[in-house]
Amino acid sequence: MYKTEELLEKNEINGKELEHLLLEREKGRTDFLLIDVREEYEYNEKRIVGVDFLLPLSDFFNKVNEIKNYKSKHIIAKCKLGGRSAQAQMQLKSLGFEKVINLSGGITNYQGEVI
Repeated sequence: MYKTEELLEKNEINGKELEHLLLEREKGRTDFLLIDVREEYEYNEKRIVGVDFLLPLSDFFNKVNEIKNYKSKHIIAKCKLGGRSAQAQMQLKSLGFEKVINLSGGITNYQGEVI
């Protein structure tokens, strides 16, 4: 079984761990933002249920203002395979976001609910 608070302190999580965190958030036991950094067409094709913001990496610096008030909140970044979200993770940290977690393997390795 996963320990929610330990997962939120990691630098990177996998799809099963994200499933756990989303379930805990749904039950009101934890709080975080899930951001998708893929392009809008990718997001429209398939996305993880529970994404809070779409911040495409190609327009990242224009869109990042949408989450500027969440600098102290846990943020999980995701993309297709984990590369773009790792880049976004580094950028967010450089902009003062304190708790940014990368979804390793992205949506490709996520087995939870998608639409």
